Amino acid sequence: MCPFVIYLKPMQTHTDLINFLIEKYSYHAYLEIGVDDKHQNFDKIRAEEKIGVDPNPSTLADFIMTSDDFFTQNKKNFDIIFIDGLHHADTAYRDIINSLKFLNPKGIIVCHDMNPLNELSQKIPRETEKWNGDVWKAWVRLRSERSDLEMCVIDMDHGCGIIKAGTQKIIRLDHELTYDFFDNRRNELLNLISVEKALQKI
Repeated sequence: MCPFVIYLKPMQTHTDLINFLIEKYSYHAYLEIGVDDKHQNFDKIRAEEKIGVDPNPSTLADFIMTSDDFFTQNKKNFDIIFIDGLHHADTAYRDIINSLKFLNPKGIIVCHDMNPLNELSQKIPRETEKWNGDVWKAWVRLRSERSDLEMCVIDMDHGCGIIKAGTQKIIRLDHELTYDFFDNRRNELLNLISVEKALQKI
């Protein structure tokens, strides 16, 4: 039986996942890239120290600036970093690479929207209310480049990607990153796992 079975029912959103990780590993320092103006995630995070970054002044983030600008001047390391900023592949890729530079050795990065609902929901520019963007491309690219990381996407809440130090087999990309290519190899490209398996794994 899964040792964390008590968490199975409430584990429905990225907020649940982040708080689970904070509690499990006694994390203290939390960074959020992309703060919505209602603070629907940020205010619910149970970390002793929380920092939010967003260029939109209406979010009242701690740092009203782009993530690129924040990482250029940042000197602090974090235990857990949540990436939910601009949902474009190039920006998401930079956010992950920059986050890795400021992640504590046993820290975890959580990336949202890695498992798009359908082709339209990942289209750039945005055409739908519920929008994941094409951040999955950044994820797949990273899995084709970095063998020094352990990466998986939990099949929940539009896909919650987990990144931590470890090892993984490099995936070969011999095809243009179209949605059809992604959809046909979704499980493999994302390393998609269930919530139950994730709770045993992490």
